[in-house]
Amino acid sequence: MDLNATSVARLVREAGEDYKEFADGACPGLTLRTHRAGSRWFARFRHEGPQVRILLGDAKVWTLAQARFVAIDVRRHVEAGHGIPATEWIELKRAAPASKGETVEVPAYMPRTAPPATWTYREAREAWGAWLRREAESPAQAFRPATVRNYSAVVGCPGMRALDDRFVSRIDAGDVAQVVESLVQEGKRSQGRDVVRVTKRLWAWLGEPGQAKRSGAAAGAMVGLKAPRLGNTKGRQHFPLLQEVAIMLRIAQHGVLSDGVGMAVELLIYTAQRRLSIVRARVDEFEPWAERNGWGLWWQGHRKISRGGPTERDPRAGSHALPLPPSVWWRIEAYLKRTGEDAAVAGRERSEWMFPKFRARRAGGDLDGHMAEDTLTHAVSAMPGCRATPHDVRRAFATHLQEDLGIASSRVGMVLDHAQSDLLNVTDESATARRYTREQMLGLKAPTIDAWVEALRVAKISIELPDSETLKALLVAENLRQRGVKDPVAEKARRAAASAKAWAEGRTTRQRARQTAAT
Repeated sequence: MDLNATSVARLVREAGEDYKEFADGACPGLTLRTHRAGSRWFARFRHEGPQVRILLGDAKVWTLAQARFVAIDVRRHVEAGHGIPATEWIELKRAAPASKGETVEVPAYMPRTAPPATWTYREAREAWGAWLRREAESPAQAFRPATVRNYSAVVGCPGMRALDDRFVSRIDAGDVAQVVESLVQEGKRSQGRDVVRVTKRLWAWLGEPGQAKRSGAAAGAMVGLKAPRLGNTKGRQHFPLLQEVAIMLRIAQHGVLSDGVGMAVELLIYTAQRRLSIVRARVDEFEPWAERNGWGLWWQGHRKISRGGPTERDPRAGSHALPLPPSVWWRIEAYLKRTGEDAAVAGRERSEWMFPKFRARRAGGDLDGHMAEDTLTHAVSAMPGCRATPHDVRRAFATHLQEDLGIASSRVGMVLDHAQSDLLNVTDESATARRYTREQMLGLKAPTIDAWVEALRVAKISIELPDSETLKALLVAENLRQRGVKDPVAEKARRAAASAKAWAEGRTTRQRARQTAAT
């Protein structure tokens, strides 16, 4: 009911033996509890699940205006994470508006009981991230940098950051389950599974003796947390036909893409390796194959599955060797020659990366890094007539070689570098042999890759692409659509204005290159 001074006085005066509560319609959460022995004001609301009920004061002493004013501040005190305020703080809040000319000092917050002297969720995930980075940088290299980035991103996703201001000691499986449920409702089941998997690892670390007292976390707090089902994952995976991959290859070799991106897509298609392996390829990993005229070798240093590391006696130890047929090796040599000459003309050394990044994100950034993984994904997804992702190329490689050409799955697994493959009908039956064989089964890998390259050559012959201008327009339009640009004309004007501003401020790549050369 909408309370006023008259109705409050009447309800207090007519109070009987039974307790009655009246909610104030003008101030959500404020209630008047009447009884013959005495009537009182309360603030009632829900916070993080359970209902909170806080006594404000005697209805004969407190006015309705005071009760409304303090009830709002009490709720803010609790929702800000400071706990239930002390009685003295509530009284100070009541007295502050009533003071005439006198200043009543009211602290920002005054909890009734001291808050836990332990970590909040924000502090916990930051401490775990720092520990993961130290472990990754230690001589033992307990974690890969990519794993550290993945774990930090999962526990710091927007859904989990909603728990940042809560103490770890007061977070349980139900709180994380609510985050996972919201992700499922948004159609992000895979991310929900990641949240469950990584959160359990975080809580296991928080509950270890080394930081249990500092974190305040209970080791078994996440025991009952369950990941959502993914359903028919194989049914959602895309197994592109050879023709679709051939379209991707034809566009990559057309010249409409930049030289580096086009060559990266070519290497991705010819070798069927992972995105990170492609973008992290180094120039010194490529060399001619002395035993076979016209062939080359790619000693891939980045591997998802650890096989040891380089030693002084064997600098190639731990690498994944891939034979490159003459038609592929010729294109790689031509690319290296072109990029080397371009670097010499610009007055700088050729980057150690096979596919260096185009430009720094901002002036003063790292100019000598490798191409981003997402650059490959965006380039492939914008190609007309293709819906395959870079990882789908691996599925096409396995499917075509096994089902159409009858090549043994063990040989396919050697090229894909899988210990236990997650691809359909692909198993790696030669793990033991490869572990103890120095030549890395090059004699078995070479015919497998050669058959794939030949199949692509034949499939590519019948593909016709539109003219360069039309193809470029299609790629740009799809790229803009993926970025959510609804007005291409306005976007073009915006980019032109940004470029003009960067030029006026001397921040363009060409200007920075000139400055570097001059110094």
